[in-house]
Amino acid sequence: MSPQSPDQDKIILHAERRRQRLLYSLNDLQQALSACEFLYECEETMAYSKIELRRFRCYETTLVVAYTRPFSQSRGAAAPLSMKMVGLKLSNDRQALHDRLMDMRNKIMAHSDTEMMRMTTQSFDVSMREGEPPVHLIQTVFDEGITLLGALLIETNELLQEIYQAVYGTLHKELQANPELFNIRIDSEAARAARNLSR
Repeated sequence: MSPQSPDQDKIILHAERRRQRLLYSLNDLQQALSACEFLYECEETMAYSKIELRRFRCYETTLVVAYTRPFSQSRGAAAPLSMKMVGLKLSNDRQALHDRLMDMRNKIMAHSDTEMMRMTTQSFDVSMREGEPPVHLIQTVFDEGITLLGALLIETNELLQEIYQAVYGTLHKELQANPELFNIRIDSEAARAARNLSR
């Protein structure tokens, strides 16, 4: 058997990295779908405490970050997920929603862009005794609101489902053609170190 050419090696490596990206994207999309389900507990007409709102905000943040993770460039050689990669053409409305979620991730959830900040702060004096230096505390009020509610949450869920099905369908076809390529175990040294596991 003759050795493979360098070009053939590159093609095989590219296909392997693409397959890994698709497989890992399933996990990200499953997390986003779970967060979406949890977010359905938040009713638009209900009044919630700050703590309850923060719980919902955690779900929303997880939904947005997990959904957008596959589409964002990460360290390593795997290219970001693209709709073309899974043969999907989103409608104009769904593409606009995808872009909105990417914006939410980039400006609010994964970063704190100045242009998107909403907060009020005020200092107040809590000194107890006259003649002593003043003691000041700060009171803060941040935007605790939820964006993905009602019809927008339903549309987001539908977008997640559509992309999840496209990724799964693409992998299923490849699996039928080459099942041996899906016998994968990846547990990098960096991942073990992050979990504080020894070798």
